Amino acid sequence: MKKMFRLSSVIAAVALVVSPLSVAQAEGETVEATSAVLSTMPLTDVLNLNRAEFDETLGDYDIFTYLFMEVWGAKPVSAVGVISDGYTPLTAFVPTDRAFRKLTKAITGKRLKSESAIANTVMSLGVKAVEQVLLYHVVLAAPIESPAALQANGAVLTAANSQTFKVNVSGTVITLVDKDKTRKNAVVLLGKVDINSGHTQVAHGINQVMLPKLS
Repeated sequence: MKKMFRLSSVIAAVALVVSPLSVAQAEGETVEATSAVLSTMPLTDVLNLNRAEFDETLGDYDIFTYLFMEVWGAKPVSAVGVISDGYTPLTAFVPTDRAFRKLTKAITGKRLKSESAIANTVMSLGVKAVEQVLLYHVVLAAPIESPAALQANGAVLTAANSQTFKVNVSGTVITLVDKDKTRKNAVVLLGKVDINSGHTQVAHGINQVMLPKLS
């Protein structure tokens, strides 16, 4: 992918701007117990967000990568950069490339084939809107791994953009109820859970893009 390399050299530097926990660590202050006990590998490392490329595999996270880097490139102090800071505990619900294709089908009425076309269509919504969508997939709190998620029926989670979504659990099906009532709700993909397990930042793959209220 042509544009995916341009932020790899600044990830470590900008991460200190994003999170107060990073500053506290640098100054030798005590970090919360969650961060102290768990390892601090950030999601940018495990999801290869500075190395991924567009391909024909719709089950991975290339489009999320592209959007993340485009937003962070346009807004270097954007809160989306928090997923590069392993000292900040969080859970990310990451849409697959196929999930973004479903979104662009709803937007354009067309089933786009290439990942680059899908990514560019999403970015045409504007940096501010895409930033809000990405933040809506991040929950800043102690990481939620799949066993806890399966026990979270009825929970309401507050995302990093301050909007909420609800968790519905039926058997082993975990559904995330967002603000958009016109599309199907996202379901956690059980074959793609607990990415980066045991660290302060954990991710789960989902099959739909969640949409917040966009002003």
